[in-house]
Amino acid sequence: MAEPESTKRGYKFEVFFESIMSRHEEFTMIYKHSRSEIGEVDYVYRHELRDHPFWRISSYICVECKNWAEDISSTQINHLIELIREKSPFCCCGIFITSSSYNPSALTSIRDSRLRDKIVVIPVERKHLGSLIKEGFKDYIQKLCEKTVFKK
Repeated sequence: MAEPESTKRGYKFEVFFESIMSRHEEFTMIYKHSRSEIGEVDYVYRHELRDHPFWRISSYICVECKNWAEDISSTQINHLIELIREKSPFCCCGIFITSSSYNPSALTSIRDSRLRDKIVVIPVERKHLGSLIKEGFKDYIQKLCEKTVFKK
């Protein structure tokens, strides 16, 4: 039986993400496809970085990868937020990386979770992927944090 196209796309995007992360010794993959009663987060990484405010939030980050054609909505963001909340107090931040974009409701959910629940999610979308590859995960996530979390 042939594998569904969406599963192939998802797998390829995860391989892409893992290749980026393999260049960073500072990050250790703790779990891949960490399942719970409420769902699954693609990756959980541990680090001991302290050179930027984002890394000081938590030594663990949850990462969700979506290779979708349609925009990411608040439903997908809220699901990641719930998965992060479930891992609390060890984790209170995440990265949502997509081959598409975020609709306005998704960005509102990201902002609201930071203000209300102190859960920080950094959105990485299609237009960021080239810079993510060129600059590397650590440096580019720091830049995105400054553009999204610390923006005026």
